[in-house]
Amino acid sequence: MVGAATGRVCVLATASLLLATLFSDSACGETVDQDGNITTAWELPGLHQDVTTKRYNGSRAPGLYTVAGNSSADNVTEFCVPPSIYEFPDDPFTQQERLRGWVAVHFGVLAYLCCMLAIVCDVYFVPCLELLSNALKISSDVAGATVMAVGTSSPELYSAIIGSFVTEGDIGVGTIVGSAVFNILGVTSVTGIYLLTTTVQLEWYPIVRDSLLYIASVSVLAACIADSTVYWYEAAVLLMLFCVYILVMHYNSRLKQVTVDQMDRLIRCIKSRMIKNGEKNNSKVVSQKVNIAPAEVISLLLPSEKNDASRNTPDTTGSTGYRVVVMDPKTDLEDPSTIAEIKVPALDPSTSAKEERNWIERAWWLVMLPASVLLCLTIPNCKRWPRMYPLSFLMSVVWIGLLSYLCAWMVTVIGYTLDIPDSVSGLTILAAGISVPEIITSVLIVKMGFGNMAFSNLIGSNIFDILFCLGFPWLVKTLSHSSTGSLHINSGALTYTTLTLLATTVLMLVTLCASRWRLNWKVGIVCLVLYVAFIVLACCYELNFFGQFNPPTCAE
Repeated sequence: MVGAATGRVCVLATASLLLATLFSDSACGETVDQDGNITTAWELPGLHQDVTTKRYNGSRAPGLYTVAGNSSADNVTEFCVPPSIYEFPDDPFTQQERLRGWVAVHFGVLAYLCCMLAIVCDVYFVPCLELLSNALKISSDVAGATVMAVGTSSPELYSAIIGSFVTEGDIGVGTIVGSAVFNILGVTSVTGIYLLTTTVQLEWYPIVRDSLLYIASVSVLAACIADSTVYWYEAAVLLMLFCVYILVMHYNSRLKQVTVDQMDRLIRCIKSRMIKNGEKNNSKVVSQKVNIAPAEVISLLLPSEKNDASRNTPDTTGSTGYRVVVMDPKTDLEDPSTIAEIKVPALDPSTSAKEERNWIERAWWLVMLPASVLLCLTIPNCKRWPRMYPLSFLMSVVWIGLLSYLCAWMVTVIGYTLDIPDSVSGLTILAAGISVPEIITSVLIVKMGFGNMAFSNLIGSNIFDILFCLGFPWLVKTLSHSSTGSLHINSGALTYTTLTLLATTVLMLVTLCASRWRLNWKVGIVCLVLYVAFIVLACCYELNFFGQFNPPTCAE
């Protein structure tokens, strides 16, 4: 199950990367010496800084930078953004080696890290949060909006922190927006297609409630980043809206009762007016009485002409005989002509539960065995030792932070190699990768029949991502690390990308309403098409296909 779900995530992430690559510019040139070292120099207004290593410790804000050539006459001054790859440790491969194909190693490491994130969140962190909410005596709705949201969205929170304090780029906000649309459309499409022949009935109220709150959150986010600058009071507004969301969840039962009663009253009012105006269906009652004769279906397992000794002998013919009787209540059961015999293929008695596991699951278990052993040795399992949940919580947070940092590093190297901006990398590769916990949890929950819980978890985690995962790091950054009380967003296209996210959310809500709140493979196909359309539009925005929204990355 986990292997299949993660495989689908990798397919979607790869498709997203291919879309971004198709719309990206060619890889930028660079000066590389015989040892593979890069020599670079940037010059801020009034300040010249030479960088002779791969690490760049200067400003990440866009501005006029001078790219040093072979001589002073070859220097070029341009408005650009220094690449964020210099904020991470040196990569063991040079740019030329990565372009020759070694970038595939980074893809493999990224996929493995995302799978480790899924294991940490699902096996250790979420059960620990459940014990924590019980210990604090938090109600289930508030725990779902806060504690459980932290469990499924912790990678997004760390990505936002890394984007705000480490890279000082757009990988954090790009990851939040990308994971949000992946949760709504990508996870819904995978879940719907996974159901295939099954239909899950959903309840309209929790979906509409969370969708309206989410639309409000996205609208506020678009307003905050419209001028490419986030101020401390705008970040504070995001956190206050998250508190409002918690209050709504706390009084959910009362609000639901009032809303449902008002909707029922409105529907009755509309129907009464339609009947009064003669606009009800042009139909007549043909008969007041309908006579229905009851039918009976009896399933019998008859020994036929076999004696008692033959009953203990296994049937090696590959089929088992069942007598199925469909009859009128007055049918004579003793009449052989009323009994039909059906042959049903029997299961092979030699088949065991272990043999039913396919080779993909075995290979998946073998590949993830080193990671599972490492996590088992470093994180106490609170299911076995409930009293150790504080230590389990602490170690899970440490591992999630470390893995999120490594994921951001790999995505930055991949984006730099393929000349993809940080925001595009966050929207596609990293967003799909760190959403592995959501997709695994949603598939398992929907398979159990709890479709409402799955959708509430998806939309609720998105609200947490926008209001808390962005609001908290932005507020800390603007108050403690900025003299102007503001934070600059490099990508001017993220505003349009956020508005596109708002449109896709509305379309998803309309799709569910048109399907009468039923989740099936048709809804999954529609959501998949919407997700691909969003990725294409977002990449076009970020890569300046519709105008000069983003400054280019400084050439070397």
